[in-house]
Amino acid sequence: MDREIMKKTYFTWLGLFCLLAVADASPVLAKDSKNTEETLLSAIFPSRCNFSGHFSQRKAVEGVSVPLNSTGDFFYSCDLGLVWHTSKPFSEAVLYVNSTNNFKAEDDGTLTPLTGITRYIMSNIFVRLLNGDTAYFAEEFSVTEATDKTVRLHPESGMLQKGLDVIHISKTEDDSQTTVSIKVTDVKGQDTLVLIDHIQQYSFTGKRSAYEQCNNLYADKTNWCQVLRSPSRFDVF
Repeated sequence: MDREIMKKTYFTWLGLFCLLAVADASPVLAKDSKNTEETLLSAIFPSRCNFSGHFSQRKAVEGVSVPLNSTGDFFYSCDLGLVWHTSKPFSEAVLYVNSTNNFKAEDDGTLTPLTGITRYIMSNIFVRLLNGDTAYFAEEFSVTEATDKTVRLHPESGMLQKGLDVIHISKTEDDSQTTVSIKVTDVKGQDTLVLIDHIQQYSFTGKRSAYEQCNNLYADKTNWCQVLRSPSRFDVF
């Protein structure tokens, strides 16, 4: 498949990762206390303000005989922002500081502002998740739990219902490692499977320390961490 088509498909489904924590957080809103909700959320996504991890994604596309596969990694800091990096089949990232400063970044440092559905997902879903805004998700989804402990999310938002049918989520833990499996079915019946693992939490605080850790992870990616630290210094074409 053409590289540009693959990239477009990937970014359309960028929000899948952010949805993974909703499944464990939202049911709690209906049956338990706020403290329990936050505990379950942090069990899937680190409770500290700085963390990193890996992801893999497999998507079936109508009219394409083989599924699209991608892998990558990420780094998030409450003080600095987010690097969401696809490493295969191409290298490219989303850099998110706030709703005004959010970009698609190439390895050579080329920046393009996020637009459309990707920007909506980042601003209205992904960053809210990373900040633990469980009340928002409870308002946007209807959540049930299957007998096999798989959690199902049905969107209640009109905008989400235009593209999304249901999300199935399960979690496994082994040797202190948590792996989350998310299967998303869109309104056309196409499935996307996302796996999140190798989550690492960092104990430091502050923007400077976050920037140093970002550089440790992405030292070979030109200006990615500098963009997060000082987005207004960079011209976007």
